[in-house]
This record gives sequence, C-alpha cells and structure tokens, in this order.
Amino acid sequence: MRNKIISILFCLLLAAGVASHLLTADKYYSESEKRTLAQFPAISWESIRSGKFGDDIENYLADQFPSRNGWVTIKTVAERLSGKKESGGVYFAEDGYLIEIHKTFPVKQTVANIGAVKQLQDAIATRGITLRLMLAPTAGNILSEKLPVYAPNADQQEIIEYAKKQCLNVVDVTDVLNEHNVEYLFYKTDHHWTSLGAYYAYAAWIEAKGEVIDPITAWTKEQLCDNFRGTTYAKVNYPFAPFDVIDAYYKTEAHKVDYNSGNYVTDSIYERKYLNGSDQYAAFFNSNQATTVVSGEGAGKLLILKDSYANCFAQFCIDDYEETHMIDMRFFRGSVQKYIEENGVTEVLVLYNVPNFTSDTGITRCAK
Repeated sequence: MRNKIISILFCLLLAAGVASHLLTADKYYSESEKRTLAQFPAISWESIRSGKFGDDIENYLADQFPSRNGWVTIKTVAERLSGKKESGGVYFAEDGYLIEIHKTFPVKQTVANIGAVKQLQDAIATRGITLRLMLAPTAGNILSEKLPVYAPNADQQEIIEYAKKQCLNVVDVTDVLNEHNVEYLFYKTDHHWTSLGAYYAYAAWIEAKGEVIDPITAWTKEQLCDNFRGTTYAKVNYPFAPFDVIDAYYKTEAHKVDYNSGNYVTDSIYERKYLNGSDQYAAFFNSNQATTVVSGEGAGKLLILKDSYANCFAQFCIDDYEETHMIDMRFFRGSVQKYIEENGVTEVLVLYNVPNFTSDTGITRCAK
C-alpha cells in the first residue's frame, strides 16, 4: 500500500510538472551552465524510425522541465547518499572539487581544428607574424589524483602532443601547472582555471618567447568575490559544494576596452556588475564577446583567438602591448587573416582549454 501511495504521488508531481511546462515559455540559454538548452525537436519519419526523436525529446524535457534546478538538486543529493561519485557529467572529487567528466574527445573535429590553426600559422608566417598555440589542460588532468578511483578520464596531453607533431608552435603549460598543482589553480565549482593558474600559463608563454617573466607580485591583487559557484556547480546544484574566490590581478587598473567595434566602450577589463549575479566569472572582459580590443602601454599588437580561459589570462599581458585584441570564434564571422592585416597585428596566440578546442566548430574558420 505504501509503495502504491508513493507511485501515485510521483505520478501527480510528474503530471503537475508537465502541465506547468505547457504554460511556460521555453528557455534558450542557461547563464549558470553557459550552454544552449535543448529546444523542441523537428518531427520526421526518419528521426522517429531511428530513435533520434526519442533521444531529442528526452533531452528537451530534461532541459526545459519547470523548476529544473530544484529537481537536479534532489537528484544529486539522492545519488550522493547512495554513494555515487558522479552526476550530471560531473565527478565528485576530493577536497570539494566538482570536475567535469571528459571520457573521450571528438577526433574528427580535433584534427580539423589543428589543421586550420596550422594553415593560419603558415599563412601569417609569410608576413613575419608568429603564432603560438596554447592548449590548456583542465582540472581533470592536472588534478587527476583527486578523481574517484578508476574514474574514466581522457588524456588531454595526447591532444597537445598531436598538435606538436603537426609542426605547430605549441606552448605546453602542462608541466608548470603540474609543478604547482597543490596551489589554487582551478576553481572547485567551475571549469575555468583561476587567475593564479592563468598566471603560471602566462609565465610559461613569456618564457617560450625568451622574455623576462615578472613575479606575480608585480601585479596588484584584488579579491572580486568569495561566494562564486560556477558551471560545474550549475550542472549538479549540490547544496554542500564550497564557494570559490575570484581574484583579479592588474598593473594598471584603467584601460580603454572596446567590445565589438564600438558597440560598448569602457575603461576597465573588469565588469563588476556581474559579481552580484549568477555568472560572476563574466566579470573578466564582459563574458564572451566576438571582438575585444584593449589599449595598453607596451609595444606591438597581440591577437588572442580564444575561449573563456583567455579572459583571466589576458589581464596579465595587456600592459605588455600597445593593443591586445581578442576574437572568440564562436561569435566572430569575419576573416581572421583580414582582421590581422587591417589591425596591424604583430603576434598571435591561440588559447583554448583542451575540451573546448576539440569541440569548437568555429575554429575551422580561423584560417580564412
């Protein structure tokens, strides 16, 4: 009788959820998870026959279900109580770390992206412009000892080594991150590296160029917030997860920053309005923009082709150049080679974390 009552209550809750879903508009994007949500799939005989429609509708309902975050929390807590070490694409690792699961990487897209970067490197080399590629390993590789025992975990170093074999000018930051992996290099609740992790990568890049590395004390350190919970937290909504600290580092606080060719111009790389919202990492360079140009006091013009890992990395290099340009290929639709020529770019850095690099289809356009 008790099981029957529980089943009836579950069905009533499910029915209420479906009814509520029919009365609410679908959401397109999750700010907390930084991803596009599944939309209602197109119906065709082929998609029904192959089973694709069933998979798509399941993803759609999971993403659009009313009060989804609350249900995710209940699911996560129940799984933790049952002893599970993973949930929602996230490993529950030691010391409170929530680490994204990456069991494999898309080979075809990886090969295409590396080929496109190589093509760009060769093309601009004829004009005396050097391109360097930095593929940043994520917490899953640098903090692998914190993962659950026997947890499947793709080797990101294989991607980096493959890029080297294609004669790309690779800045390998794996060793320096491993040397400092007892420090606060990655957020516990977010997939990004911290500003400290980004500094060590910056130092490796400076060393690869044969230049003098300033100690981190050359920058002023400012705590932006101490209540940050990021993208990995958003996937599981685990109420017992720790809070992270976001730090800024700057030599000169004021810089002219131009987003999207004059669409928004400001005097700081830090957009502090985000610190009171759910996407606090967006305080670095106003989240992700198609183009960003920062004025500095140095010489030369650097172009960074990037994902969001570059957003806290760039705070260290903007004073080294007259201008630092950043292009996010997920949103930029122009010609990179034409942009380099028109803006007098003298150096290029391609900076992505490894998982993003292997999956971003926009990178194949960078050689145009």
